[in-house]
Amino acid sequence: MNFSIKTLALLASASFVFAGCMNSKEAYEKSKLSGFVIDQTKDLIKKNPPPIDFSPIEKRLDEIEPNVQALDQQSKKTEEVINKLENSLATIEKLEKESKSEFERSNTSVIFFNSGSAYLGANSMQELYRWKSGVDQAKSVYNYSIEIYASADKTGSEYANKRLRERRANEVKKFLIDVLGITAPVNITTEQPSHSKHLMVDRRVVVSIKCK
Repeated sequence: MNFSIKTLALLASASFVFAGCMNSKEAYEKSKLSGFVIDQTKDLIKKNPPPIDFSPIEKRLDEIEPNVQALDQQSKKTEEVINKLENSLATIEKLEKESKSEFERSNTSVIFFNSGSAYLGANSMQELYRWKSGVDQAKSVYNYSIEIYASADKTGSEYANKRLRERRANEVKKFLIDVLGITAPVNITTEQPSHSKHLMVDRRVVVSIKCK
């Protein structure tokens, strides 16, 4: 069989191209296989992630836990102390309030007058002296004001009774300041919204104290 040089050259070229094609196909298959393996590996990792070593964190938590427990205990003790103090303060406030109320109740005096008069008699002056001695016992304990409430019976006119109540209140105030030496603030109330059934009871001035 005789082949020309041109034919041999074509055969050689064809053989080279064929070999190249075979090599390209093989490379493609290998590349395709590699991609598959990579995808499978990623999927496995996603479904079965590698374990994370938490031991350093757990060790640090173990070291911190006693301090946290100590702080918690200290916080509970502090809360107990605060609760006791609050209870004590509440008790003190209650006792102080009761003491002030008792002081106010026990230091109230009533001065009576004759009909249409604002004159302080000897008995009225003696009653005011007695009242002041009781107030002086707590003078340094409480800060207070003196309240004067004046009344009059219903026999006179409204205008006359108003003037009479004012005269009675001012007469008592003057005696407290000028004679007894009272230095606390003195408040006067002369409004009288109603009358009692007994005329003598309405001819009065009530002297009391109000703690601040």
